[in-house]
Amino acid sequence: MSENQLDPVAEERFFRVEGDILFMEFLYPKTEDGDKIILLLLVSQDQITHAVCYEWNAHQALRQAHPLVTKKLLPFEDRLPTMLIPLTKTSSFMLITTTSMTIYKNKLDPQIQPNRYPLPVPDREPQRSPLWTRWARPLRNWLYNQKHDDIYLCREDGRVFYLGIGNEGEVENQAHLGRLCCDVDAAFDILDIGHEGGDLLLAAGNTGDGGLFVQKARDHPRCVQKFLNWTPVTDSVILKAPGASTGSIHGDRLFVCSASSFARGAVVELRHGIEAQIGYVISLEELSGTRDIWILPDNTNGGVFMLTSDPVSSTVLHLPANFGEEISAIDETDCGLDLNAQTLAAGYTELGVLIQVTDKTILLGATTETWSSSRFDLNPSQIVTVAAVHGQTSLICAVIRTQQEIHLHLKKITSNGAKLELSDIGQPVEIHCEPVCVSIEEFDLGALVFIGTGDGKLLVYRVGDSMTLLLEASIDVESDDDISKAVDSLAIVSQGRNRACAKSTLLCGLRSGFLVPFEITINPGCASSPLVMRQAAPQHLGHTSVKVQGRGTNALLTCSNGFWQVVCPREDETSDCTVQRIWITDQNNPAYHPKSIHSFATLNSADAEKNSLSGSLFCIADGQLIICTLYQNVRTIPRRINLPGSAHKLAYSQHLRSLIVAYTQTTFETDSDPIKRYTRPHIEFVDPDLQHPIDGTLEIEGAEEEKDKPWRPRGAAGEKISCILEWTPRKGDEEYHFIIIGTSRRTHPDRGRVIFLQASRDPSSPSRIECSVKYIHKFESPVYSIVPYGDFTLMVSTGHEIVSLEPKISPSRRARVARYTVLSPAVSMSAHEPYLYLSSSRESLLILKASEDKLLLHGYDRQKHDGLSHIHIGGEMKLTLTSSRGGRVSLLTENGVTENDKMMPTALCEAHLPSSVMKLSSSSKMSPLSPGSQVFYGTAMNGTVYRFLTLGEKEWRLLRLLQNLCIRDPIICPFTPKRKRQRNPIGHEPHEFQPSQMHIDGDILARLVTRGSSYLMHMLVAEEFYNPSNVENGSAQATFERFTSLAQDVLGEPTSPVEGVMRWLKNAFHVEF
Repeated sequence: MSENQLDPVAEERFFRVEGDILFMEFLYPKTEDGDKIILLLLVSQDQITHAVCYEWNAHQALRQAHPLVTKKLLPFEDRLPTMLIPLTKTSSFMLITTTSMTIYKNKLDPQIQPNRYPLPVPDREPQRSPLWTRWARPLRNWLYNQKHDDIYLCREDGRVFYLGIGNEGEVENQAHLGRLCCDVDAAFDILDIGHEGGDLLLAAGNTGDGGLFVQKARDHPRCVQKFLNWTPVTDSVILKAPGASTGSIHGDRLFVCSASSFARGAVVELRHGIEAQIGYVISLEELSGTRDIWILPDNTNGGVFMLTSDPVSSTVLHLPANFGEEISAIDETDCGLDLNAQTLAAGYTELGVLIQVTDKTILLGATTETWSSSRFDLNPSQIVTVAAVHGQTSLICAVIRTQQEIHLHLKKITSNGAKLELSDIGQPVEIHCEPVCVSIEEFDLGALVFIGTGDGKLLVYRVGDSMTLLLEASIDVESDDDISKAVDSLAIVSQGRNRACAKSTLLCGLRSGFLVPFEITINPGCASSPLVMRQAAPQHLGHTSVKVQGRGTNALLTCSNGFWQVVCPREDETSDCTVQRIWITDQNNPAYHPKSIHSFATLNSADAEKNSLSGSLFCIADGQLIICTLYQNVRTIPRRINLPGSAHKLAYSQHLRSLIVAYTQTTFETDSDPIKRYTRPHIEFVDPDLQHPIDGTLEIEGAEEEKDKPWRPRGAAGEKISCILEWTPRKGDEEYHFIIIGTSRRTHPDRGRVIFLQASRDPSSPSRIECSVKYIHKFESPVYSIVPYGDFTLMVSTGHEIVSLEPKISPSRRARVARYTVLSPAVSMSAHEPYLYLSSSRESLLILKASEDKLLLHGYDRQKHDGLSHIHIGGEMKLTLTSSRGGRVSLLTENGVTENDKMMPTALCEAHLPSSVMKLSSSSKMSPLSPGSQVFYGTAMNGTVYRFLTLGEKEWRLLRLLQNLCIRDPIICPFTPKRKRQRNPIGHEPHEFQPSQMHIDGDILARLVTRGSSYLMHMLVAEEFYNPSNVENGSAQATFERFTSLAQDVLGEPTSPVEGVMRWLKNAFHVEF
């Protein structure tokens, strides 16, 4: 393929077939057939189905071959099969229908009657069975295949059966293996990767999850990997995360609801970040008070030692490498550590020595028979306040307090025969401030000791024959509040080398919830200033202490209930550190997320070759030890709360602090002929932080019995819930809370209903929500959308009318109901007094103005699209963002609309996306590109989430130049036509751009961001796209000058325009959900 020599089609020939081809498969030739090719078609025409067989010799060219064509009429019950399976014996094939399976032997031999078998049905299954949709042939050895033909059959609900076909094409045995945890209608096959533990089944569905399963003989399938699927997305809602208003790093939360063909819908929270997938969980109540955790490798027996500490004691556990053995607790005599005291610092040396520092003792525990354990007690008047261990250099640093003074002690582990000893390095150094944390790091300059103090200072000591104060720096955090600057944790992130200078980043976690990075440059050749530290921009993560740990090229940290990974820029970049959320997931419970992470640790990557657990993440969360696999790539990580039906509408109640979801359930009357099906809508209140499915498939301790569950609304059969919203009218000091539900029915005289629900939390059980129906208003036509207008009015889209609706509590009810007739139903509405904005199903955007008791037309889109959703932005230009079917997203303005001409101007900008945006939502985040403008999100049915940003002219021109450069780059855009690559990126621009030209494709620029500033510089100065003989093609110098000018317009006067623009882009493309 790389040499463009792939040509898979050597010859082709066309044959005309009368009818529709339902299936096509090649049959296995018999031994006496030789090199014969047998092609079987199932052709349907005029409500009858024929099996057509083409046979020809494989050695003949297609153009010279004369296929032998045989044809056979299939019985009526086989005319619409769900599967055609070629069998390896006697050129046979099997047809699977909704009621039976039939084997046709010897191709289409009219002398042999087909054998019909009943479909396998599990025990105690109702009369109505799902369809059989997929099959797969397992891999067996050659000798077994000579006598047997085994087949897996899978139903669309995930049930798997095993068929054994004999040498004569007869079904010899069949067995029900179990049920997969997913719907199967899109993919089902065997993976041939030499797995010795059984067959590896890969299954997936269009409206459900996928999975990788191990199927052993005479056993149920076991899921080893799930592939979560949140499509089709039918609705979405954005809500503020808890505490989002107090921390700058917290983002909004995006929830979507997904439908399902088998009542397996869900509410899914879409999160963006790095996944830490749980592989092992140990429930230990003793760990609930754990403050610190250290992971120490066991180089003798494999596995790791886990040392945990609480304020009064410590615990040592041994975890085997492969978890094949039980986890065991280690006592003091075996490990040589003090387990009756709090551990302040711990570590290990390459010789296998465990190190523990308590407030009174330094202990060296031996894991091999080479050394004996040692204990070094301090004087009774001395107390260790903070300490650090550096195993690679065998250094121990301790800050020891006496009654009057605080001193920094540095000790080194040495050996005298089989005895371990501690030797002092230099004299203790007196410290005149309060140390809070300490860290030892190794550089080209030697070992350095970093100390963080309670008043926000950093002390750096150089380790030689003695300790020398190298640098003292103060932390600067600009904040309106009187915050603590105490440094609670320190970590170093290495960046690599830049010529003679080594660069690193020191991360300081403050007690007030700030992360403060310092860029460190070390130049051993400069005697006057071998170390330079420069503070970068701090980031506010929360209001509790930031605990940070380094992992070489990145770091992990916790603050409040959040968990993050910090990645610092490479040596050739000057951008800020990137903070990315880490989400812990559990395949066995997709709704799980830890409520709080007490402590965490990782095994040093330097031991990757020695220990299979290297790189694993160990967490103490919710009173249990969690061992996770930490992935590196950033992606969407769903958290799913399963529902007992197919979800299609979603809303959020600020008053109840709960999601409101509408889902449907289908029941069957199997006793009637034909079978009757009833689909009814249901309403459920879902806690956004719920840790278990609504349908109760998990056993939750303390779960309520079915009879004790609160009452929930249920619609009539065939009724559909079209909209849900929360409405809070106020009358004086009184406040009323309603949940408004709009429905539609086809076969009822009152085809539309507006239902007023009152809901509240039970005071005796706050997690329980009680609701009741307050009032029902009926309409002759279906209700499509509802929006509050003013204090006591609801605007209802029913049929082809917009109708105002006021409850009885209204202080001044209108004399008559305001109505307005539209040409097509308004599927989405929003109110911004005195205007009402409508997205209609056929006329795109309409704007109505409320005047007294009337609704009057104010403006409308000049192009008639199938409207889906909209968001009114407002501002001086009176902007509205709209979406319509076909993937069109338009930015419209009302400027230019007059009393005589109500047609809105041409769209300012249009984006043509691969998927239609079903719903647009506004975020509380402000745009990183244009100050004063919001961020908008759009969700598509296929699960795609789009982010939309409005741009000013200066920002747009800079991004358009970058986009033009990327389009002609063969690596970023490999499929750009050759002629388009030759266009000048700064060529003559027209006086007026088309709306589609005003769209900047962020996906293209995102590929540039991943390649860094060096690649952008290469694109700007590359001469390969410029032709000196063609002046219109421009030059690289002109392009660079234009880029520099545009960068200055946006960023001011950056030191380096390329690095400044790349830092600006990285900030713009950082997503946090």
